[in-house]
Amino acid sequence: MGHYVIRVQGTLSRDLTDAFPSLTADPEPAQTVLHGYLADQAALAGILNHLNMLGISILEVLHVPPSNGH
Repeated sequence: MGHYVIRVQGTLSRDLTDAFPSLTADPEPAQTVLHGYLADQAALAGILNHLNMLGISILEVLHVPPSNGH
Protein backbone atom coordinates (compact mmCIF):
# COMPACT_ATOMS: atom_id res chain seq x y z
CA MET A 1 0.00 0.00 0.00
CA GLY A 2 1.25 3.46 -0.71
CA HIS A 3 0.36 7.03 -1.51
CA TYR A 4 0.74 7.89 -5.18
CA VAL A 5 0.60 11.11 -7.18
CA ILE A 6 -0.23 10.86 -10.89
CA ARG A 7 0.03 14.02 -12.98
CA VAL A 8 -1.74 13.96 -16.35
CA GLN A 9 -1.98 16.41 -19.19
CA GLY A 10 -5.17 18.42 -19.49
CA THR A 11 -8.07 19.05 -17.17
CA LEU A 12 -10.09 15.88 -16.64
CA SER A 13 -13.88 16.12 -16.51
CA ARG A 14 -15.80 15.09 -13.43
CA ASP A 15 -16.98 11.96 -15.28
CA LEU A 16 -13.37 10.93 -15.90
CA THR A 17 -12.17 11.61 -12.37
CA ASP A 18 -15.17 9.70 -10.99
CA ALA A 19 -13.78 6.65 -12.81
CA PHE A 20 -10.97 6.60 -10.22
CA PRO A 21 -12.79 6.54 -6.86
CA SER A 22 -9.65 5.70 -4.86
CA LEU A 23 -7.98 8.94 -6.03
CA THR A 24 -8.64 12.62 -5.41
CA ALA A 25 -8.38 14.95 -8.42
CA ASP A 26 -6.90 18.43 -8.11
CA PRO A 27 -7.15 20.40 -11.36
CA GLU A 28 -4.25 22.71 -12.16
CA PRO A 29 -3.72 24.88 -15.23
CA ALA A 30 -3.37 22.49 -18.21
CA GLN A 31 -2.93 19.48 -15.87
CA THR A 32 -4.79 17.33 -13.41
CA VAL A 33 -3.16 15.79 -10.35
CA LEU A 34 -4.67 12.52 -9.13
CA HIS A 35 -3.53 11.34 -5.72
CA GLY A 36 -4.46 8.80 -3.13
CA TYR A 37 -3.61 5.52 -1.44
CA LEU A 38 -3.50 2.40 -3.57
CA ALA A 39 -3.47 -1.15 -2.23
CA ASP A 40 -0.60 -2.48 -4.34
CA GLN A 41 1.30 -2.35 -7.63
CA ALA A 42 -1.58 -4.08 -9.41
CA ALA A 43 -3.93 -1.24 -8.43
CA LEU A 44 -1.44 1.32 -9.75
CA ALA A 45 -0.98 -0.62 -12.99
CA GLY A 46 -4.75 -0.80 -13.42
CA ILE A 47 -5.12 2.96 -13.10
CA LEU A 48 -2.22 3.65 -15.46
CA ASN A 49 -3.67 1.21 -18.02
CA HIS A 50 -7.11 2.82 -17.71
CA LEU A 51 -5.64 6.30 -18.29
CA ASN A 52 -3.71 4.98 -21.28
CA MET A 53 -6.82 3.35 -22.78
CA LEU A 54 -8.64 6.69 -22.44
CA GLY A 55 -5.82 8.39 -24.39
CA ILE A 56 -4.78 10.55 -21.44
CA SER A 57 -1.12 11.57 -21.43
CA ILE A 58 0.60 10.63 -18.16
CA LEU A 59 3.22 13.23 -17.28
CA GLU A 60 4.49 11.93 -13.95
CA VAL A 61 3.95 9.14 -11.43
CA LEU A 62 5.34 9.52 -7.91
CA HIS A 63 5.31 7.24 -4.90
CA VAL A 64 5.18 9.43 -1.80
CA PRO A 65 7.14 7.83 1.04
CA PRO A 66 5.40 7.67 4.41
CA SER A 67 6.22 10.50 6.77
CA ASN A 68 8.20 9.78 9.94
CA GLY A 69 6.01 8.46 12.69
CA HIS A 70 3.64 6.52 10.37
